[in-house]
Amino acid sequence: MTDPVSGAPPPQSPGNWQAPPPPTPGMPGNFQQAQVDAGPAPGVSYADLVTRIIAMIIDGVILWVINIVLLIVAGVIVVTTGMGLLITLIFGLIWAVVSLVYYVYGWTKMRASFGQKFLNLETVNAADGATLTQPQSIRRWAFLWGPFALGAIIPIVGALVSLLGVLYALYLLYTASQSPKRQGFHDLQAGTVVVKRG
Repeated sequence: MTDPVSGAPPPQSPGNWQAPPPPTPGMPGNFQQAQVDAGPAPGVSYADLVTRIIAMIIDGVILWVINIVLLIVAGVIVVTTGMGLLITLIFGLIWAVVSLVYYVYGWTKMRASFGQKFLNLETVNAADGATLTQPQSIRRWAFLWGPFALGAIIPIVGALVSLLGVLYALYLLYTASQSPKRQGFHDLQAGTVVVKRG
C-alpha cells in the first residue's frame, strides 16, 4: 500500500529484530586484540603488529638471500666430497650463526634490525628504552628464532620443527596481540619492547 500524497510505500516496522551484542573479549571464537597503551615517551608509540610483521618479512628476505648463497656453496661441496649429512649440519649451523649475528648486531648497534630500521622501528629495553645488551639480544633471538634455527641445524627433524615453528609463530603473534605494550612471549623473556618513533 502506498502513501496517497507522496506515492511512497509506508515505512516498515522493525519488528522484533535486535542487533547482536558486541563480542566479549576473551570469549572463545571472539579474538580481540588488547588495547594498546600510550607510548612510553612523547613521539614514541608501541609498534603495531602489521608493521612488525612487514619488518620481519624484510629481514627474512635479506636472510633468505644469504641462505641461498650458503645453499649453493653447500651443494657444490656435497657434490665434490659426497659428505652430504655432515655438510648439511655444518651449513645449518652457519646459517643459525649468521641469523644470530644479523639480529644481535642490529639490536645492539642500531637499536633495530635492518627491516625494523627501514620502517622506523626500534627494539629497546622495556624498562627504560635503553639499547639492548648483547646477552639480552641473544636471549630475544633465542626465543624468537631459536626453534627455527634448530630445524636448520638438524634437517632430519626439520619437517617436525617446521610444523612446530608455525604453531610457535602463531603463539608469539597471539601473545603480542594480547599485550597492551605489544610484547610477545619473546619480548617478555628478554625484557624488550618494539617501538615506533615519529
